[in-house]
Amino acid sequence: MDLRAPVKWAVERGLLLTGLPRAARWRRRGEVLVLAYHDVVPHGAAISGDRSLHLPRASFARQLDLLIATHDVIPLDEALARGARRASRPSAVITFDDAYRGAVTAGVEELAARGLPATIFVPPAFVGDGVFWWDLLARDEAGEVPPVLRARALAELAGRGDRILERERSAAADPAAIPPHARCASEDELHRAAAAQGIALASHTWSHPNLAALPPEELDAELRRPLAWLRERFAGVLPVLTYPYGLASPAVERAAEEAGYEAALRIEGGWLPRAPRSRYALPRLDVPSGLTPHGFRLRSAGLLG
Repeated sequence: MDLRAPVKWAVERGLLLTGLPRAARWRRRGEVLVLAYHDVVPHGAAISGDRSLHLPRASFARQLDLLIATHDVIPLDEALARGARRASRPSAVITFDDAYRGAVTAGVEELAARGLPATIFVPPAFVGDGVFWWDLLARDEAGEVPPVLRARALAELAGRGDRILERERSAAADPAAIPPHARCASEDELHRAAAAQGIALASHTWSHPNLAALPPEELDAELRRPLAWLRERFAGVLPVLTYPYGLASPAVERAAEEAGYEAALRIEGGWLPRAPRSRYALPRLDVPSGLTPHGFRLRSAGLLG
């Protein structure tokens, strides 16, 4: 019997009962937490691929309700535009990377039912049923990409899905086995999502490479193409970028500014600093699918990292 889950539950429950989360939220009043999600799995749909990225709809709905109870949920552009403010609660921003169909459909439905805003970061090269390499190569029982393979893919192959799958062809799952929710949304689905009150679109590069591993000419194209593509098709596109894999460098940050972005976000940390060293290295808190409700409450309060 695996005792880790009940032990984890007991520890998290104990921390909640101490009152520490309430005190932490009080210290964070007026500050902004940026949350990073990926897929939202529709009710009854199969979960496959990198399981940490595919959050069941019921869990996502529960997290939204918990968040509403403790935070003011605000749009990303408002969070980036405003300075410190006097408030009795912290604020939160909801973001999605990769434009998974599940997030664009089931996720947006849950947001719309509560009148909550969010930003979806889109990699246009995958729009229209594209499949991501990590979902094809997450092959162990835990549903994760082996760490050695992942490190090689990001460093040697610059995180480029076509090159990674060519190298790892024998280990990859059949793309036909990836369920619809775990594929990139279509342009029509993005239009329907963007029509919902408070839903904005922004760039997640063109084809989701490791930007820090690209030569300058490829880096420039990866940054400029998605902004142009989005602006040709959608109104109100935010000039904000999220870095694939959360990876960047000083050179990438400079290139993002030169390409016309007003800010860029990573995937670690979570709370927007009052005086950031750079608007092109802003933090977000990743929300993995295995997070318990207790764990979500603790992390959204600024505890347990």
